[in-house]
Amino acid sequence: MDVSVFVETTFDDGGTRRHNIVRLRRAPGEFGSENLGLLLDDAKTLLKRLQEAIVHDQVGEAVEARRKCNDCGKRRAIHDDRGRILDTLYGRIRVKSPRVRCCSCQSAGIARPGPQSLFAGLLLDRATPELRCLQTELGSRHSFREAARLFEMFLPCSAQLNTTVRNRLGRIADDLSSEEEGQGGTDTNAASSPLTVFLDGAHIRCRPEYQKRHLDVVVGKVESRNTSRRFGLVQKAAASPARQLRNDLFAQGWDGQSSVTVISDGEPA
Repeated sequence: MDVSVFVETTFDDGGTRRHNIVRLRRAPGEFGSENLGLLLDDAKTLLKRLQEAIVHDQVGEAVEARRKCNDCGKRRAIHDDRGRILDTLYGRIRVKSPRVRCCSCQSAGIARPGPQSLFAGLLLDRATPELRCLQTELGSRHSFREAARLFEMFLPCSAQLNTTVRNRLGRIADDLSSEEEGQGGTDTNAASSPLTVFLDGAHIRCRPEYQKRHLDVVVGKVESRNTSRRFGLVQKAAASPARQLRNDLFAQGWDGQSSVTVISDGEPA
């Protein structure tokens, strides 16, 4: 059998546009559990093409609406259109991003501004808020590399980099910190000398030919505004892991009272 998926867009002015999204072929002689119904690759292709059709139609309609002059209602001339690359959950799409000229209805005595972008202030970070939200969610629950792998496994998004997940998570964390500071919720002592502790653990299996036991290793880094201090320890071998970490904090200028931000993967050990 052949399955064809179409989508039809109806605009506010009454116009319509039809898109051919995807066509699937299922031969009766090849029926089996491995090709039953919609497969993951088929779903990725369908979602990506559907996203492209919706985004292009939505952006095109928004461009036409924003080109109208607020004073006379005439369409303003387009100065240029360099386009933008927009990352979404369902693929990377090149969208229109034209700049329009000032309308001729303005008086000659008024200084006319240069070309204006129709989407100024939008499409921040060239990614949709939904994508950034999910990257932040997965990046805070998994390693950045694992979060990027999960994205590519289940979604038809563009190739994900662990550095992209890390950077977007960091920017959102900075925004949240700025909001807390604006609301007066930040301790003045912590703000004067902020310290951040990064912790991670690893399980190292022994080599039977010359080792006796497995090892649970904890590694980390203490960062202040200008310097950083790395440390590592084997919990069973260290006399007092907590005392060692406290000494490293004191070495970085901690006063024993200020708040310390700790970033880890949530492992109780």
